[in-house]
Amino acid sequence: MSHTRAGDGPERSGMVRGLGLVATTALVVGNMIGSGIYVIPSSLAETAGPLGLVAWAINAAGYLCLTAVFADLGGAYPVSGGLQAFARRAFGDLVGLEVGFLYWLCAVIGNAAFLTAFVGYLAVLWPAAGDPLVAFAVSQALLWALTLTNAVGVRAGGAIQVVTTICKLTPLVLLSVALWPLASLEHVQPFAPRGWGSLLPAVSLVSWLFVGMESVTVPAEEIRGAGRTIRRSVYIGFSLTCAVYLLVLGSLSLAVPADLLAKSASPLADVAAHHFGPTAATLVTIGALVSVAGILNGWVLVTSRMAHATARDGLAPRALAVLHPRFGTPTRALVLTALLSGALVGLYFSGTTLEIYNFIALLSTATALVAVGAACAAQMVLMRREPDRFTPAQRRRGPWTAAIGLAVVVLMIAGSGADIVALTAGCVLLPLPYWFLVLRPAAAAPR
Repeated sequence: MSHTRAGDGPERSGMVRGLGLVATTALVVGNMIGSGIYVIPSSLAETAGPLGLVAWAINAAGYLCLTAVFADLGGAYPVSGGLQAFARRAFGDLVGLEVGFLYWLCAVIGNAAFLTAFVGYLAVLWPAAGDPLVAFAVSQALLWALTLTNAVGVRAGGAIQVVTTICKLTPLVLLSVALWPLASLEHVQPFAPRGWGSLLPAVSLVSWLFVGMESVTVPAEEIRGAGRTIRRSVYIGFSLTCAVYLLVLGSLSLAVPADLLAKSASPLADVAAHHFGPTAATLVTIGALVSVAGILNGWVLVTSRMAHATARDGLAPRALAVLHPRFGTPTRALVLTALLSGALVGLYFSGTTLEIYNFIALLSTATALVAVGAACAAQMVLMRREPDRFTPAQRRRGPWTAAIGLAVVVLMIAGSGADIVALTAGCVLLPLPYWFLVLRPAAAAPR
């Protein structure tokens, strides 16, 4: 089975293959476990109560199918751009443009959510960070520090991802284990306090915790042994992440009443303080800050690489495809995405941290899910068109996992609410003027 063709490999990019299995697994785990697990338990408790555990199970099952989709596609087409490259190969330039733009937009919006969560937890240790001006300044400093790190080289960004992933998992596991002796079935009664109709919104909310597994396909040309490494890291990272989520959400649901979690911008720190005192709260808060910094680092890398790959394929301004002559990194794409994410943090001034975080998380998730759904459809097409790219087992399994994954994507988007669906539809329309006014005339011009 061949996994490379002319025009697919590293000769197109000039990038440095600085990421191995450990770093790519850390990228998967780090881009999934970030601010969400430290903030979503509060939103989930308010939205659905203990029924949120069912929402978690639905997401885990659905994303297992999506994990198979991206393991197969990433192994068959180890080319930078990931989702955009798959969609373009299956459906052409317009769909490639849409997917590249939507996933890039998801990451730009998501980075603003991570920054908002960071200052929310920082305020636990440093109350002055609760002031909007201070919060804005701190968030900008963190964003640009990580942007500079990623500009220096992919190895530096990968090293930070490994360290922060290890550091972020430790307090989550310790807190969860400490809560288990306090577990009581009384805390999950009533199981569905807001009715079973709250399940669909809860599914959409929890899906924010799982977005990121597919991101490892984006910097494919910076990964050593890309096809095989991507397949392995996707499965290992997803399994590890699910285990951590089950441990954390299960312990919280059984050991903490839902009304204690609801409406808190830093629920895990509040739980630690309530049961184990201020020292425990401080340790959890530090873990949260490291976790958010880690996921932001991973998404800064992914966001810039998606913009670079889309531009390199002629679907975005060519300036974004330019690499730094010394470091081999897309510095212009890094600067652009940092500027936009930093500007979005201005939303912090318009509401409470939790309200803004929830809105940004849902919008970012919905735009990502459209791109993920397109990748599922692309797999169905590519398996029929280019069967030699896939093993017989993948060809038997692929149509089922892609179809289930696509159905899960539709379910998650539908549960995000009419406002988010409308905004997502608007986001889909945004690239069309560029397509009709720039790309199509350029393609039709005589050469």
